[in-house]
Amino acid sequence: MKTEATTDGRLLRGEATRERVLDAAERCFGERGYDDVSIRQIATEAGVTLGVIGFHGGSKLELFRTVLTRRVETLNAARRKRLADLMSRQDRPDLRSLIDAYLTPYLEIASRGDQQWRSYARLIARIATDDRWYAEMRPLYDPVAHEYLAIIGRIHPNAGPEKLAAALTLTVASMLALVASRIRISGLSEMPDRGSPLQYREMLVDFCAGGFEKMLR
Repeated sequence: MKTEATTDGRLLRGEATRERVLDAAERCFGERGYDDVSIRQIATEAGVTLGVIGFHGGSKLELFRTVLTRRVETLNAARRKRLADLMSRQDRPDLRSLIDAYLTPYLEIASRGDQQWRSYARLIARIATDDRWYAEMRPLYDPVAHEYLAIIGRIHPNAGPEKLAAALTLTVASMLALVASRIRISGLSEMPDRGSPLQYREMLVDFCAGGFEKMLR
């Protein structure tokens, strides 16, 4: 006879297995990209059968979409909170503060030491330059980006939408490159890595805000 406790236990185990599958997929996609990963490799990484992958993740494309979407709300909520806090203090915030508010949540999350978030960051860095995935990424990231761009547009009313979009796209590319790998900074400077993306926050914000300002002028 099934009891409520038995049912709850099965649900909990099922949810834990699903998370293990998604974590494994995230690691595989982050390390190798979409094209070079198979469902069998994900199953091996997760320590489950192919049938379990299909049950909890669906097809490879469905699994990939789930991996993309499951962390977005955390990031979007952090960005919206920073924007709301900034706007509550200043009716017309300066551009550098807006860039900082947009970039810092991602840097903070990527600097937590959580291997899964780092894998996610690597994955986003990979697909951000692949036009195939823009249709998947657009509804996830663009709404919050438009909220920031609307405010920047009020500060720079003469900047057209193309310049605004180009400046933010280049800003995001710099952020993703820094989060995904800092080995070239270390190699060119012959200095040790600072330890986490967040340690480069001021440099990144100065660089992006300066370029943004120059483009919109």
